[in-house]
Amino acid sequence: MVRGFVKPLGIILGGMLCINLCVFAAETDTKKSTPPEKKTKAAPKTEAPEPKKEETKTAKQETTAAKQEDNSKKVLAMVNGENISQQDVDQILNKYANQIDSAQIPAVTKQILEGLINEKLITQFIRDNKIEATKDEVEAEVKKVREEIKSDPSTSGQTLEQVLGTHGSNIEEYKKTLALNISVERYLSKDLEDQKIKAYYDKNKFVYDDTEVKASHILVDTRKMKTEDELVKAKEKINKAKAEVDAGKDFAEIAKQYSDCPSKEKGGDLGFFKRKGQMVEPFADAAFALKVGDISAPVKTNFGYHVIKVTEVKKGKDVNFADIKPNVKQDMMQEKGMLLIKQLREKAKIDIKI
Repeated sequence: MVRGFVKPLGIILGGMLCINLCVFAAETDTKKSTPPEKKTKAAPKTEAPEPKKEETKTAKQETTAAKQEDNSKKVLAMVNGENISQQDVDQILNKYANQIDSAQIPAVTKQILEGLINEKLITQFIRDNKIEATKDEVEAEVKKVREEIKSDPSTSGQTLEQVLGTHGSNIEEYKKTLALNISVERYLSKDLEDQKIKAYYDKNKFVYDDTEVKASHILVDTRKMKTEDELVKAKEKINKAKAEVDAGKDFAEIAKQYSDCPSKEKGGDLGFFKRKGQMVEPFADAAFALKVGDISAPVKTNFGYHVIKVTEVKKGKDVNFADIKPNVKQDMMQEKGMLLIKQLREKAKIDIKI
């Protein structure tokens, strides 16, 4: 894999899209027909002949192209006074055109827009704090990438430009993303000394040794709730379930009675899962903080309110810290990046127009 693709911006910042692999110039296919022409009386034979079909087609094509161009300039969001256009979104959306159906486009568009908002905030932060990567730093990284392409059997014989082209990108966009990557990575890695990295590892060892926990839960789903009254009742329901479990009632029976999750048919059993990548973060964080037999206080996630019980722990393998130190540092940088984005969004003036 090409250097620079290994740690895309999306991984470093946790939640940002992997923009460096999917930005390319493309206009939206509006698929709108041109308005029907008005009917007119037939002209006498002595008048000038009607335009050729080729000429008429060209005129329609020009009209459609003009509409596409106009649509591509539509502003979808403003971030501290800077625009994100339809074209910015389409450059990414078009890369995945063959992987999503039309019904998914609105949701994917919103996801892409959120990623672009985060990218815009980070770009502004880097610029305002004057910590941009230099041209020489970017060129040095590009040189390393070119060397890796030559030595990699899967890309041998290809140029960097050709490899980028297969990912729907180009050298100008790649250099732009590299500059941002270098700047962000330098900022996020600041103050991450070996001692801090080791301390983080010791505290989160189960993340890296593949430890798994088996847990059951009771879920009160709040995703479709829109009013404050509904949310209050949901919280009351989960508190009641927790109180009955604390009073000694069987957790599995309470799950069958109260839970909105399909797992209630199995007493809330979710099976084994690892610390990262399988459960939403608040849920995983709470579950791995419990000992076998422990039951959590209500935990809020984007799904709703959960009460969690850990029923088994499957110990992981022995891990050499030196071997995974880069991974640990990367995770620390990701956490810092997520916190930075949260702080920037809280202070920013963001106007989303869709």
